[in-house]
Amino acid sequence: MFEPAILPGRRELQYSCDLCGELPISCKRWCCDVCEDFDICDTCHATSTQMKERGVSHPGPHSPDHPCTAYKITESAEPVHSGPLKDVMADAVERWFVDTLRNAKNGDANQAALLAEMLSTGHGCTKDAEEARYWKQVARNGGARRVVGVYDELP
Repeated sequence: MFEPAILPGRRELQYSCDLCGELPISCKRWCCDVCEDFDICDTCHATSTQMKERGVSHPGPHSPDHPCTAYKITESAEPVHSGPLKDVMADAVERWFVDTLRNAKNGDANQAALLAEMLSTGHGCTKDAEEARYWKQVARNGGARRVVGVYDELP
């Protein structure tokens, strides 16, 4: 799945694995040639291939018979430790956003609330009001706790 909220120009396009949730996908991304927006990491592709040989498949609309194209990820995901402070801080904030997104996707309601705030203000990501509303609803439905001054608008 393409993650459009990652800041443009800071990194290559970011994709998360639609099976295990790895964000960002590193090394190699497998993209289904049939399904719309179905991307998996190299590990899940290998597992899917082994499952296909046994006649088993992952749940969902993607069939193991669909052809996939591999794309090599060339950018390093190493943190920026030196250089202008502005660049180091921008990298740290972006990594915070990616970690928050990963945790929210894994079901952490409080991280979903934090993600909603980050998306609504553009902190570490591209400002996206519609995506922020979605994650705020996920946080509400997941029972996120209120934090005065941060998540004031949650029930």
